[in-house]
Amino acid sequence: MATSEHWQIPWVVELMARERPESVLDVGAGWGKFGVLAREYASPQRVDALDVSPPRYPVYDHVFLGDMRELDRLIPVETPRYDLALVVEVLEHLEKDEGWSVLERLARRARKVLVATPWGFRPQEAPGLPFEIHRSGWYPWEFRRRFRVHEWRVYPGHFTRWLKLPRLWQFTVLLSSSSDPGPGGPASAVSPGSASRS
Repeated sequence: MATSEHWQIPWVVELMARERPESVLDVGAGWGKFGVLAREYASPQRVDALDVSPPRYPVYDHVFLGDMRELDRLIPVETPRYDLALVVEVLEHLEKDEGWSVLERLARRARKVLVATPWGFRPQEAPGLPFEIHRSGWYPWEFRRRFRVHEWRVYPGHFTRWLKLPRLWQFTVLLSSSSDPGPGGPASAVSPGSASRS
């Protein structure tokens, strides 16, 4: 089973602990580590997963098996709207138009969506694992064209071997449907390593 880099874990956990969602949908759950972390640090009543294969850790209330591009078919219509959907190290595995489509549908199924993805396109091939190939690159400011962006953060995804300098940047962005009314002022952006909320 494939896994993601560990650099985004503190950023995702900090946001879950602050947001305190009552319900979480973990899209592309993989091993299930974010299901475990959600239960420990956010104490939601419901944590569900959507992935092409069952998560390794059995921490989810419901597991929807299949391709995330078919989420409207996989998640029953009567499922209550989630407080938070996690899309961690997943979006880059879709073509750009497919990624936008998935996010738009997730923003209808969840009040907020947290995306964590590499900064720009980062090639990745995985023979025999079609869902692990990187197919698109993303930048934080792109999301403001389609969604209400509550905050975004940039952080190093790797460090150089000898000098330990940051390289291969990654980012998180917390968004919601642009049609959802939200507290506060306009959407905002942040500089690397800091955060801003609206």
